[in-house]
Amino acid sequence: MELHEYLDTLSEQIRCKKARPMVVEEIENHINDQAEAYIKNGMEKDEAVNRAVLEMGDPVETGVALDRVHRPRMQWELIILAALLSMIGLIMQITIFKTGCLSNDTNATTIRDSLIGNAVLNTLIGFAVIAVTCAIDYTFLGKHPVIIWWSACICILAYHFMQNYLPNSLRFTFGYCIATLMTPLFAAMVFCFRGKGMRGLLICMAHYVAARFSIIPSLSTAGGIIELSIAVLFILTISILKGWFGEKKVGKLALIWTPAIAFPGILIVSAFHTESGLLLREYQAARIRSLFAQSEESYYIKVIREELNHISLFGNKELPLESLPAIQNDYMVTSMLMYFGVVFTVAVLGIVAFFLWKAFRLSFKQKNQLGSVISLSCVCLLFVKSIFYLLSNIAVFNVFAQMSMPFLSYGLGNAVVNGVLTGLLLSVYRNTDIVSEKNIKSRYIFRSPIQRV
Repeated sequence: MELHEYLDTLSEQIRCKKARPMVVEEIENHINDQAEAYIKNGMEKDEAVNRAVLEMGDPVETGVALDRVHRPRMQWELIILAALLSMIGLIMQITIFKTGCLSNDTNATTIRDSLIGNAVLNTLIGFAVIAVTCAIDYTFLGKHPVIIWWSACICILAYHFMQNYLPNSLRFTFGYCIATLMTPLFAAMVFCFRGKGMRGLLICMAHYVAARFSIIPSLSTAGGIIELSIAVLFILTISILKGWFGEKKVGKLALIWTPAIAFPGILIVSAFHTESGLLLREYQAARIRSLFAQSEESYYIKVIREELNHISLFGNKELPLESLPAIQNDYMVTSMLMYFGVVFTVAVLGIVAFFLWKAFRLSFKQKNQLGSVISLSCVCLLFVKSIFYLLSNIAVFNVFAQMSMPFLSYGLGNAVVNGVLTGLLLSVYRNTDIVSEKNIKSRYIFRSPIQRV
């Protein structure tokens, strides 16, 4: 059988069309390597190729065996965990609305039913976003990283000029979503500039710094910006440790960590020595001061600590409805501690921790470098969001006005963000055995500085 006939027959057995080029290339390379070995031993070229093809075995049987390996794979464990956490969050939200958080409103019943309906709808939308994002081929992020990054920045500018025409709830939610979802975009950029040494690292940093200090500050949410900055630092650190930007890792780590430590330090000093100024507005300085000194600026921290003095193992079926506003958004963990108790809350947080650990473990083991860095960026962002939210809910600090607990907090923006991040994770895992980095080629409208893999 001729080589091309063998490969065509084998390819027909692979049901996933996306995997066929990768499988055919893999088998063809193996046959050519074996044929080259025969040629070195004195065999004629045609005879060597035919011999190598014959040794590969029956093309149908080989193709069927490869089809079992190279096919989409769903990570059902993560899907089940995400669904379980979403259901817990929905139950908690309904409990909050039914307990009487709107008792002072004359239209309490109507508003309560509306909020419960919105909570159910948000949960369903979150699942739909997960499904759609999972079905999308994530590798498109690696083909046009710079264009996609700056397109997102343009969206931020458009949002900045249009936000005054949006409802207040949508105004903050939309800005928070944009800032959050820029993390996997930056991860794709790092992937494409890997292998360029210090030059590649500086290019990645330049793109982030240019956007961070020119466009991103127009967002009206400090929480999203800080979460993005931490995730960017994590992505660059992992990439350097993996050797993506060459040797001399210590110097490159110092390059990214020095400003990451110095800039917050400058802000802290400014918060204590100036009431307002170029670096910080007064309310921003007040929030930073509340981290280090108990005062009127840390009112919510005091309230939470007072509420936590009354928690029990199995809850007291009461909620801090009057003392903490918007508890269905910002204080879900505090509410669970008060209403359901320590045992239930620790169990829920344990499920969150297991979800993050499972996702991180699968991401770190990814052989596909683009898939690895994108999924790691999503896990990092979910982890940072969870940690900030938890620390705020147990009265360690309360700095950011816009925070959400993945899967648990109320809100359409939270459902969409979690859906996209989880969907990207599942898309990476789903395409593990059917996507080859050799097929990821950047197609910039200008001359690309990115080497072809």
